[in-house]
Amino acid sequence: MHLPQELVDHILDYLADDHATLRACARVSQPWLPSSRRHLFAKISLKATSPHNGPADPQARCQRLYKVLQRTPEVITNIRTLEICEGSPLHHHYSHFQGSTTWVTTERTLTALLRSLTNVRRFEFAATSTLYWTLLPPTFQVALCGLLSLPSLVYVRLHSWMFPNFAALTGILSHCRNLQAFALSSTNVGAEGFPDLSVDTACVQGNEGGAEVAPLPLEALMLDFVTFPYLDHWLLGQGSLVDIRRLRELRVAHFHDAHVVETLLLAVGGSLENFHLKPGSWNVHPFNLSHNSGLRSIRITLDDPETAMSWATSILTTLTAGCNTALTSIGLEFYADPKKINGWAELDALFMRPALASLHQVEIGLFAIPAHVDFISVKDEMRGLGKREIVRWYQLGVKSQRSSRQLTPRISTYES
Repeated sequence: MHLPQELVDHILDYLADDHATLRACARVSQPWLPSSRRHLFAKISLKATSPHNGPADPQARCQRLYKVLQRTPEVITNIRTLEICEGSPLHHHYSHFQGSTTWVTTERTLTALLRSLTNVRRFEFAATSTLYWTLLPPTFQVALCGLLSLPSLVYVRLHSWMFPNFAALTGILSHCRNLQAFALSSTNVGAEGFPDLSVDTACVQGNEGGAEVAPLPLEALMLDFVTFPYLDHWLLGQGSLVDIRRLRELRVAHFHDAHVVETLLLAVGGSLENFHLKPGSWNVHPFNLSHNSGLRSIRITLDDPETAMSWATSILTTLTAGCNTALTSIGLEFYADPKKINGWAELDALFMRPALASLHQVEIGLFAIPAHVDFISVKDEMRGLGKREIVRWYQLGVKSQRSSRQLTPRISTYES
């Protein structure tokens, strides 16, 4: 029986995350093959573990993929997300599995693979231990910069990297043409030399003969556990590589300087729609969010019981009815024993203010099971908010939340 192509595509779209079934569908007939491939190759994960294949050797997986692309080059355009992880954490969970712990700079097919890709939209490069940019082989640096120059690329995330200064970081990002979202995680940008916004030329030779690079208008910026001494100069200084005036989403987790974040919030102003903050060990800092009139959602993740409530109340207090009229969602996550946190009634009173009358959703996560007396006690103290019927209470610390990325505030627009 012959099915219309639209129906075939619809069926395969429904099966997008079922790789075993997609592989079977690819063998049905020729009309099923292109759409099956589109989903099968949409996301390539060269890590020691994969959501679809379990434990594996990323080096062997890279070699197999490169052979497939050599044999079937029409598959190349289907690869829209590429995730690479240097190192192997497998010995923690799969002691029987023998895999290489370092492979990125020694596997020749990876360099060739980076050069062959043409349609990547999302690129993540992580490491299980610090990856030093200056120690990467020049041929690998050039191949990596070539991937970053793809017109299709809109999202880049770097995890566990070390750059000597922001000129080195700017040097690789200067290749990006249409970058919209940038994430740094567990990364250190050093302070070598005077804060100079000039581009490091280590891998810029292929950048249109050294043509001037236009600022990249970022929509989303994510900084998780990042050390970056001159971040404000890098983002706001004259000649900056990025333009944050139209930034819509900002996430900051465990950054070292609250004043820099305050400067960014003021600079972004009304364009900011989503703000996610995990202050960590900061002293309470009264961010004035009334300047961010376009805010639609705020999420605060708090893990210090001594400052958690002060952070929550200080931020909510700055919201005003005349300025924050677009705000519809607030999320508060308390990663601490609820009985060690005081002031739930005061927090409840803040949600009753006219400034927060337009809220459609409030999410409050507590580090306790819902049936526990401490969880129930908090809900009782915040019964005023409960009567508004817009609040969702949930338990923190469950198994699905244990990865480090899920313990930081998340932005869904660009992240998978």
